[in-house]
Amino acid sequence: MDTSMLPVVAPSDEEYAADVAGYNRIVTHRPRLVVGARTASDVVAAVRYAADAGLSVGVQATGHGIGVPADGVLVSTRRMRSVEVDPATRTVRVAAGARGKDLTAALVPHGLAPLGGSSPDVGVVGYHLGGGLPLL
Repeated sequence: MDTSMLPVVAPSDEEYAADVAGYNRIVTHRPRLVVGARTASDVVAAVRYAADAGLSVGVQATGHGIGVPADGVLVSTRRMRSVEVDPATRTVRVAAGARGKDLTAALVPHGLAPLGGSSPDVGVVGYHLGGGLPLL
């Protein structure tokens, strides 16, 4: 895997603890390495690397949801925070690591409001797919 363009963190690196920690501490990840994906291509490269190396793959965005502890390669999508708004169709495309505050900031200029919870730090994808109960 070409690691020159994306963060790859090993247990011996100073950033490791921050990269594996999530908001929900029920699950503790102890992967051999963390790939800090910035694009979908980074995710593909990480999964291919793990498959070639015979390692398991785990994915974590903001770490709010409970998942299976990663012990091979943990793909961190927290750096993937883009939000694209189409005000004409009133639709939004969010990256895997987008948070509530990213979504709100992108929608407000168009007079739109997100379905969001009480915290701006909750991941948009997990909230909307994982059963979040919006205030609206």
